[in-house]
Amino acid sequence: MTQVPSRQFRPSRRTTFGLGATAVALTGLAACGSSGGAGSGGFEEQDVALPTYVEPPVPDGGIASEVEGMPMIFTAPIAEYFTSVEEPPGGGEDLTTFQVLWGAPPRPRDKNDYWQKLEERLNVTFTPTLTAADGYNDKFSTTIASGSVPDLSFVQDTDAIGQRALSDGAFADLSEVLSGDNVLAWPNLANVSTNAWKVSSKNGHIYGVPNENPFLTNFPLVRADLMRLAGHESMGSTAEEWLQVMTDIAGLGQAHGKKFWGMATIAGNEQAMFEWMFRAGTTWQLDDSGKVTNVLMTDAFEQVMEFEKKLWDAGVVHPDGIGGELGDLFTTGQLALTIDSFNGFFGNPIIGQVVDSTPEAEPEFFVPPAFDGGDIVIQRDDGYWGIVAISAEAAEDEKRLQELLGVINYWRAPFGSEEALFIGSGTEGVNYEFGPDHEVVGLGDEQADADRAALQWLGAFNSPIYSIKATLSDYVDNFKTTMEQLVSSTVPNPVAGIVAPSAATLNAKLDTLNEDYRNGFITGRRPLSELQAYRDAWLSGGGQTLCDEFTEALDKAS
Repeated sequence: MTQVPSRQFRPSRRTTFGLGATAVALTGLAACGSSGGAGSGGFEEQDVALPTYVEPPVPDGGIASEVEGMPMIFTAPIAEYFTSVEEPPGGGEDLTTFQVLWGAPPRPRDKNDYWQKLEERLNVTFTPTLTAADGYNDKFSTTIASGSVPDLSFVQDTDAIGQRALSDGAFADLSEVLSGDNVLAWPNLANVSTNAWKVSSKNGHIYGVPNENPFLTNFPLVRADLMRLAGHESMGSTAEEWLQVMTDIAGLGQAHGKKFWGMATIAGNEQAMFEWMFRAGTTWQLDDSGKVTNVLMTDAFEQVMEFEKKLWDAGVVHPDGIGGELGDLFTTGQLALTIDSFNGFFGNPIIGQVVDSTPEAEPEFFVPPAFDGGDIVIQRDDGYWGIVAISAEAAEDEKRLQELLGVINYWRAPFGSEEALFIGSGTEGVNYEFGPDHEVVGLGDEQADADRAALQWLGAFNSPIYSIKATLSDYVDNFKTTMEQLVSSTVPNPVAGIVAPSAATLNAKLDTLNEDYRNGFITGRRPLSELQAYRDAWLSGGGQTLCDEFTEALDKAS
């Protein structure tokens, strides 16, 4: 079985693109301009009916969930692929694109099977501009400044440079053509979730098709065998019970012939999990007056710091877990608990590796308990990562606009379709063959696979899915039940899709401050009585500036 490989290595927005050197003033979010058609500048407020949502088809064997934001699960290969696009969308013209290049450049068209087949399927002459991620912003900026904007571009629209390009009218305003039932002319675009359209729109303006994310990307896994060896049948129903379970697990010290620890560290994903448990809320949130504030300012954050200090004192965390380089101790069977993504657990796969290294291991997904036994609160992923936008110039021709939307519609064909199989896996006999159970088996032609990988990443793929290999099928029920509970506990980030101009220069400084104080609290190097000093230093060090910029942006958008 296969899915679009790009999802398996989609990097964080902050680590790959970050914020460009050119900061757009947030007043641009409400800049004056015309209120409608292709190429209109500015993000002046307007009411628009978000595109109608149609659930993607469920191929035979797919496990769909009624929980919003929970991807479909597949545990067996697709037996029969369906057709989602009846006719090639292009009219024989040139198609220019601006795309991220994640690996090696492709071979020229005349030596590249994927390139040739893509052109046949789209009925276009495909001419992409491929730019490596580390130089993407600079190249994007110069391309826009040149005035020669490709027909289709992947735009990181929460980045300052991307927002400038949108507000300056380089790309078409697609609000009218895609609003409401109009989107049904492109059925695969109608599969984009309402949440993704909402968070990617700008004051009611739709400037592109969002690259959709699941509501939750990282979640915890525990060694249930160690939990039971420590005398427990669950991870507890309150935070204090959870702490006791982890303390007892860590107290074992050794099991199955291996020395192990409870957790590797308390940072990043672990910090987020403890904030779930104490209902700290989203990183950026609104106070009682409607102004944006940071989770650092909440009472719950102080409770989290106190709890993490208890974990450290109880010996749950590896002694080198603060600032040390530990490697992947979980896969070698030396950690009781880890937090990772679906692709880490099932694609890497961490689950298979830990069981291979430690046959007695019994990995189990779980829902962390709230501090008081009530509900947890999880910050939802922003819901999308960038958009595929159409140049304003190309969209001036109505027929051309329809064709370009048709191209994106093809690229976003749903999982289980013949089109998605081609986009994600290439050509049968060149990139893959079907195995005895109709599974997709790569042929190992590294050059052919590199050709495909270089061209396929337009930036709008089918709705997220979870594909679990047959060898890991025993974990499906536990995974599905746990994930549905976790996804149901997510809440949206109130500043999703908004960029604070000063973040580009302030984030690194504030990250260093956060690391120093938080690690100090956890290890006892700093007393918790210094929390107010931490808050004051964070505000004066740029935190207040970011709060104010987010508040201003939200005020202009309301």
